[in-house]
Amino acid sequence: MPRKRILVKAKKKPIKLTEKEKEDLMNTLKLEIEKTSKLKKDISRIHIRAGRIYFYSERELKGDGPYINGLKKGDFVEDMYGRITLFEKDYSNCTLDWQRHNDQWIVISKGKLENCIKEAEEHDFFHVIGN
Repeated sequence: MPRKRILVKAKKKPIKLTEKEKEDLMNTLKLEIEKTSKLKKDISRIHIRAGRIYFYSERELKGDGPYINGLKKGDFVEDMYGRITLFEKDYSNCTLDWQRHNDQWIVISKGKLENCIKEAEEHDFFHVIGN
């Protein structure tokens, strides 16, 4: 008789958002980020996908390295800044995640959306190199 597999501790999945909910969330995020000084300066783009909010930052490339050929003055590269994973529709259960150099995500903080944004403002992992 085959054994039945039982998941003992399955990870909770992120919520699915409609286009209207994504639009409302984007407006909420912009208002929250405008209240901060560091994130307002560092975050260049926000992308919402699959119940996760991805933050990106831009930095100017310096063309003095031997590995960077053909750079023009003013070329920028976009870096992953961090992400917030949403587990509840009222944004009361979220995690703030940071991406390591090996593309694995680690959880920095848990809580409400506002708390995760505040933690991203204060935590040392979230900073833009060269700014």
